[in-house]
Amino acid sequence: MDFFSNPYLVATEGEKTEEIYFNIFRTPEYRKNIQVKILSARRGNSSPKAVMKRLQSKAREMDLQSGDELWVVIDDDKRPKEQLQVIVNECKEKHNYFFAISNPCFELWLLLHQKNYKAPPTPELCEQELAKLFEKPYDKTNYEVSKLEPYIKNAIAHAQKLDTTDIPKEVGTGVYRLVEKLIKK
Repeated sequence: MDFFSNPYLVATEGEKTEEIYFNIFRTPEYRKNIQVKILSARRGNSSPKAVMKRLQSKAREMDLQSGDELWVVIDDDKRPKEQLQVIVNECKEKHNYFFAISNPCFELWLLLHQKNYKAPPTPELCEQELAKLFEKPYDKTNYEVSKLEPYIKNAIAHAQKLDTTDIPKEVGTGVYRLVEKLIKK
C-alpha cells in the first residue's frame, strides 16, 4: 500500500454495515496520514475462515510494509468458539494481523456510541435499539453514521469496560482497539 503511512486493511464479515462505519476514517479529517481499505463480505462469504482468507489474499496482492495493519472484524454469531479461536491464534502468530470480535454483533459497537448504554445480548435487540437511536427502522445497509461520529470516544470507553477476553463470552466488542488506532493517527 502506498500514498500514506500506516495503512489499515480491514476485512469484515458484513456486506455493508461495517463498511459504512469505517468509511468515517476515509474522510479528510482522519485521512491525514492513514489509508483505510475495507474488504466487505459478499453473499455466502462471511464465515471467520472466509474473512481471513479474503484478508490474506488481498495482503498478497499489495506491497505491505512493516507498519501496515491487517484487521479481521467478525461477529460471534453463536459460532463455535473453536472457529473464532482459530482466527485469534492466526492473528497472534503474524506480527501485523489483528482481530476485533463482537458478541453478539457489530451493531453492538454502533450502540456503544450512546451515553451510558447498556448492551443488549442479541442481534435483534441491538437492531431494535438502533431503530430508537436513528428514530426510524434500522437498515444495516443504509444508516446515519453521522449521528455516531461525534461519540466515538464514548464508544471506546464503553467498549473497554465490556472487553475482558479475546473472544467475548458475554456482550462485548474488540472493535474499539482498531478505532483507537485510527483516531490517533
